[in-house]
Amino acid sequence: MDKLTSMILCTLAVLLPAGGFDFASAYGAGSLATVTVDAGGYERIDTPVCVSLAGVPLGGGDSEYALVEKGGATIAAQVEEGEPAKLWFVLAGRTAAGTRRVFDLAVTSRGAEAGVSVVKTDKYVDVVCGGEKVLRYNHAVVPPPAGQDKLYERSGFIHPLWSPTGAVLTDIHPPDHIHHMGIWMPWTHTEFEGKATDFWNLKEGQGTVRFVKFVGMTAGPVFGGFKAEQEHVALKTASGEKVVLDEQWDVRVYNVGGKEKGYRLWDFVSTQRCVADSPLKHVKYRYGGFGFRGARQWRDENAAYLTSEGKTRKDGHATRARWCDASGKIDEWEGVTFYSHPENFQHPEPMRIWPPDMRDVFFNWAPGQIDDWEMKPGEDHVFRYRMYVHEGRITVPAAERIWRDYAEPPTVSIRPAGAVVLFDGGDLSQWAGDGGKKVGWEVADGVLTIVPGSGSIVTKRDVTDFQMHIEFRIPELPDDVKGQGRGNSGVYIQRRYEVQILDSYGLEAKNNECASIYKFKAPEKNVCSKAGQWQSYDITFQAARYEGQKKVKNARLSLRHNGVLVHDDVEVPNKTGAGRPEGPDAGPILLQDHGNAVSFRNIWLVSK
Repeated sequence: MDKLTSMILCTLAVLLPAGGFDFASAYGAGSLATVTVDAGGYERIDTPVCVSLAGVPLGGGDSEYALVEKGGATIAAQVEEGEPAKLWFVLAGRTAAGTRRVFDLAVTSRGAEAGVSVVKTDKYVDVVCGGEKVLRYNHAVVPPPAGQDKLYERSGFIHPLWSPTGAVLTDIHPPDHIHHMGIWMPWTHTEFEGKATDFWNLKEGQGTVRFVKFVGMTAGPVFGGFKAEQEHVALKTASGEKVVLDEQWDVRVYNVGGKEKGYRLWDFVSTQRCVADSPLKHVKYRYGGFGFRGARQWRDENAAYLTSEGKTRKDGHATRARWCDASGKIDEWEGVTFYSHPENFQHPEPMRIWPPDMRDVFFNWAPGQIDDWEMKPGEDHVFRYRMYVHEGRITVPAAERIWRDYAEPPTVSIRPAGAVVLFDGGDLSQWAGDGGKKVGWEVADGVLTIVPGSGSIVTKRDVTDFQMHIEFRIPELPDDVKGQGRGNSGVYIQRRYEVQILDSYGLEAKNNECASIYKFKAPEKNVCSKAGQWQSYDITFQAARYEGQKKVKNARLSLRHNGVLVHDDVEVPNKTGAGRPEGPDAGPILLQDHGNAVSFRNIWLVSK
């Protein structure tokens, strides 16, 4: 099976027999891991969720898996290949706010079915869910209407986008704007090498966007879609055509909703990198970026907009929002709610919404409305959006529920079978205060938080070779708190080697910043989240080797920060920072009190 497109699938949802269920018989060797979902502060309904599989041993080859809920039912699950792999599933049904659901992950011999599939032709790719078409990506060049300039040729866009009942909600080549192409994402008012370069208004002949190749396609019980590479081309440089941006679209449709429930859900991620020697400068302008041209039947009173801030067609343009709904009537009223991810540039993003005199429906997330900005060579810019395609008029509670699932999803944790649980939200029986003191840290709502000045804590067990998972949250501090005072803590391995915890969001990676092996090695890249957000470390450690009192091999350490490998089997020749001297004896793990109320959760360890 092609590694770019293969997915490890598990069974579709079925009810298991009541009573007498033999887990080991149905699922081979039994549970590989425990998966726990905390709903958080909101009710969840059929919510797509995922969790990193770093450190979780899976079956080899084309093994299939089942995610079995405590109580006797299985739900669909899907493993997405990557570094690390991720486990995706839908938190099926209603999950009340503040509740927890627990599952076992196991190998199964039961066959898998693809709830979402991909159909490729020489012109387009259709993503199909439950036998119903959801969207079409056009990879072949689509010519303009007869009599129109050849410059209007385009590839690399989505059209049609279908409603759950099969109505076409997008339009291409409308007479008033021939260059509009369903759902597409070119930039408008830019400068490249000192010249105006417009990738949007194709008749200007300054730029265009082209499909290059497919990077992968996916079918599965939880989601399906494609990854496509595109290029943004400047057509009139001093040396002729030049590729300015490489872009990858990651489009995935989730196996939720459908005709009976009256909605579809899909995600769009565009990752763009300037590959030219010169930057691409964006000049402040009213539109450019992710765009949507609505169905031609949506016009005047037969169409509507509503934003998360209560704005409409009359007053929505150039305002900012978390989401915006565009809708109208063909045979019935239908629409699309567009969501901007909180990590997006300029979020909450400004929008181009056509006012009443424009009559038709056009929507655009337009970050360039705020100010001039640049894409520098070699830098990645990631734009994330979710679409809720629905029957009927949108209601604010429905739109807000989807927003919360997207922006504040349930917390999902996974723990391999056989792992030692150091903290799972309950007691601190695995810990002691440093120096024999009582643990003075606070446990509340499943979270362990440092009480500054109460002292560090250490595990009651000593460790040698292990894999450890730990999640932490750095407190939000005033801007005048600088440097090492911003959310400082650390994970001291054997009390000797420190992995630094610090608020380093947006900073250069250094050997005293977050995820550094303190004062010894900076992480390969800074992947910090903002203070106030949960982050994770997955640490793999091999202790130094001794023959008697003589060290014969240095310690080695790998670290994934938020799932990204930032230290790869690094040889650590000596203790770091304030760590204790090396020696042949094992030692505990210490979590440092450095005067900040850093919080922790979901801590486990597997001895090697």
